[in-house]
Parts: sequence; C-alpha cells; structure tokens
Amino acid sequence: MEIKDQLDAAGVGLAAIGSGKPAQAREFMESFSFTAEMYVDPSLKTYKAFNLVRGVGRTLGPSSVLRGFFAMKKGFRQGKSAGDLWQQGGMFVLDAGSQPGDQMLFAHRNQSAGDHADLTLVLAAVRGQ
Repeated sequence: MEIKDQLDAAGVGLAAIGSGKPAQAREFMESFSFTAEMYVDPSLKTYKAFNLVRGVGRTLGPSSVLRGFFAMKKGFRQGKSAGDLWQQGGMFVLDAGSQPGDQMLFAHRNQSAGDHADLTLVLAAVRGQ
C-alpha cells in the first residue's frame, strides 16, 4: 500500500494473491487497510507458476529470524498467521498489453520471510525506466 497512490496515478492496477481462505483475506484487508484487489489460491498453483520458493527453512531460517528481530525493533509485531506459512511470496509488474513473453517488467521472488522487493525498482519498472 506504500506506493499505491503512485501506481494509481500511473494507471497501474494492484492485486495481491494470498494462500489462505477468503475470510482470512478479508481479515487481512481490514487489518491493514488494503484497498486493492485480493485473491486467494490455497492450491498454490499461482505461486508455482511464478516459481516462488517454499520451505520451513525459508520461513524460520537465520535470515528470516534476523529480519524479524530488526522489524520488532522498529515496532512491528507479528499478527495472526494465515495460509501456507512456508510459502514465500514475491512482487511482479506485468504489462497485459505487451507481446507474449514481454509481459514481465519486474520480478522479485522472496527468498525468505521478510525479503521484500525494493519499491523504487518497482516504480522504475512501472515508469519504464
């Protein structure tokens, strides 16, 4: 949501895909004031199609624990978990108007919990830079 206004101004839609159930997605949207499109895929087919990684070590490994420690220092507290806890996510910028094979303008696949895309790179991809 941090860059949603900038995406809206650029005419770019934002959508999220969670691995939980619809009720959990609604709770997430309410808890975090998420105002974009939200879909659920408990089968993880979408995650597999985007080659996103999954595993206990990805969620509870040393880099995840370290990121969690620093997040807690900044005041973040882990809320109620939902969906597949071992499945890592990612962030992608897609251009539906492009030729097949040229649609992926940006890709970030989280390697562990707390590994997030650099939003300046996301906005650069949106702007075609």
